[in-house]
Amino acid sequence: MNYSLKYYFTLARSKESRHENILRDLKYFLRSLGVRDTTLALEDEHDFSAEEALKLDTFFLSYLSGIPLDYILNESEFMGYKFYVDQRVLIPRPETELIVEWVLDLSLNKNSRILEVGTGSGCIAISICLKNKNLKILATDISDKALEVAVINRDKHHANNVTIVQSDWMSCAAENSLDLIISNPPYLKSNDAHLADLRHEPLLALTSDNGSQSFYEIASQGIYSLKPGGKIIFEHGCSQAKEVLNILKNLGFKNIISMQDLQGLDRYTYANK
Repeated sequence: MNYSLKYYFTLARSKESRHENILRDLKYFLRSLGVRDTTLALEDEHDFSAEEALKLDTFFLSYLSGIPLDYILNESEFMGYKFYVDQRVLIPRPETELIVEWVLDLSLNKNSRILEVGTGSGCIAISICLKNKNLKILATDISDKALEVAVINRDKHHANNVTIVQSDWMSCAAENSLDLIISNPPYLKSNDAHLADLRHEPLLALTSDNGSQSFYEIASQGIYSLKPGGKIIFEHGCSQAKEVLNILKNLGFKNIISMQDLQGLDRYTYANK
């Protein structure tokens, strides 16, 4: 049975009291099916094929069960690029784009050795290398499932200057070999209240022992792997800046600076060896 556009708009409006963004997200999904903006704006007549109706029914079932739109679409936008995502990886967050911008401002040369720890979908490393094709990045993750997604995105964007490797933290890095370490590691505690809203995202990429163990693991290996003067940058929770600063300071890092995201929250810390 084919359903009309009006049917799906009516269905979405009946759910708005509990899902306030459903109409907006339905329009986004309809665009992915090729429905024109003018048709959506005017709510003109538009009939769907049986295959399209099945996709729309699946959309509603998934959306109403709380699955994020990015997973439903298998697509997320980051730094102006579209990345494939599914429940093997975290959905990229807009605040993480500031890490890419910071790296691009470093005036790194083509011989710089850069390592991203915990690459997930690969969006950080791939975006950096698309914005500056002279740079090469080694992107690692312990999750082989996440790396499957990173490879999909690398191939999709032809980012051949990104090398993807499975590694436990920084076990693949040699002494005094790196110019820059980048990481947005798991930093939530296992009892963090935010996890209730993140139940569809991979727990391995979200939680760390005491919420800070990942910073210690990366920084302690980083002080060994970075060249003298090399840099490290972390994205962390907005209440973790002091904790991350202390970890870096105790391990011997210098010039430690915390930075804020667009909401004015402490979100990044970087330092020099």
